[in-house]
Amino acid sequence: MSADTEFIRAYGSASSGHAADLMVAVARLTAVDAGSAALLGPVGARFQAALARAIDREAGTITDLGSAVAAADPAARSTAQVYEGADAAAGARFAGDW
Repeated sequence: MSADTEFIRAYGSASSGHAADLMVAVARLTAVDAGSAALLGPVGARFQAALARAIDREAGTITDLGSAVAAADPAARSTAQVYEGADAAAGARFAGDW
């Protein structure tokens, strides 16, 4: 069995970058200002409250996704290391170094 460990590490690194991009999206989303409720009247105030709840909910979802994606980096690095160790051990057994 063979694995491209550099590719696995590159995947982990890319995942880390994607997670950072998601955190930027969260920052931008939470910076959204729906405007002043006083200027919008009673209907606008309800809309603004609903928008604020939606922003909070979606920011939480994106944060959770970013955390999951970020976890791929250390997992990929660890996986690559295990593959390299297994490859070295198999090579040693093949050469007769049990």
